[in-house]
Amino acid sequence: MTDKLAPHLKLLLMIAVPVLLLLILQYRIWLGDAGVVSSRALEQKIAKLHQDNDVQQGENDSLMAEVDDLRSGTSLLEEKAREELGLVRQGESFILFVDPEPARKP
Repeated sequence: MTDKLAPHLKLLLMIAVPVLLLLILQYRIWLGDAGVVSSRALEQKIAKLHQDNDVQQGENDSLMAEVDDLRSGTSLLEEKAREELGLVRQGESFILFVDPEPARKP
């Protein structure tokens, strides 16, 4: 009886082992730590970080331009003093218009 099973068992092992190895490799390729799914997720994170860096760089550039203007000229300094501190020159009148508050519903 074992003589009849031996060829079938060999054939089964010759097919099952490579198929099992192929399945294990496919799992590692697609779902492993360094697989396709993880790589795509990392690429998306990197793209998002590059986009955030570009936004931050734009803000930094505008702030540096403002700092340079404040250091080199008086026009921006005067504008900031007028807008943020409410300062006026001697002989000027300051008029503040306030919008009325909307009526509250009872």
